[in-house]
Amino acid sequence: MNLRELLERLIWQENELYNLYKLGETFATYERPEFVETFRLIAEEELRHRKTLEGMLSEGTLKDTAVIDYLDSLSLEPMLSDERAEPESLEELILEALIREKHAYELYTKLSEILEGSLSQIFRMMASEELKHAYRLRLVYEGL
Repeated sequence: MNLRELLERLIWQENELYNLYKLGETFATYERPEFVETFRLIAEEELRHRKTLEGMLSEGTLKDTAVIDYLDSLSLEPMLSDERAEPESLEELILEALIREKHAYELYTKLSEILEGSLSQIFRMMASEELKHAYRLRLVYEGL
C-alpha cells in the first residue's frame, strides 16, 4: 500500500460512515425522530473528515512525513478492511457504526502518534471526534 492508496481508503471509509449516518437519519425519521439530529450532526463531522483527507491527498500533505515508514503496518488496520455495510434496522446500523468508529479512532490515534506538529493535532482531533461519535451512538443504542 502506498500513501495515495492509504488516503483514498481513508476517504472511502469516511464516505461510508457519512452514508451510514445519512441512512441512520432516514431510519430515525420514521422510527425514532428524537435521534434525527444526532445522526445529522455526526454525518456532518464525517463529511468534514472526508474533506480534510481529500485536501491532504490533493496537496500531498503527508508526502514527506514519517507515515511512509509505517505504511506496511498501517495497511493491516481494521478500518482499511471494513466493507460496505447494509444494515436493515436502526439497531444494526448503530452496531456497525460503533465498530467502524472504534476502527477509525484507533487508526487516527496511531497516525497522530506517528506524525508531528499540526498534522498530529489534526489526526488527534479526528480521533477524538470518532470517540465522541461512539459515545453518542452508545447513548442512542441504550435509548432504543
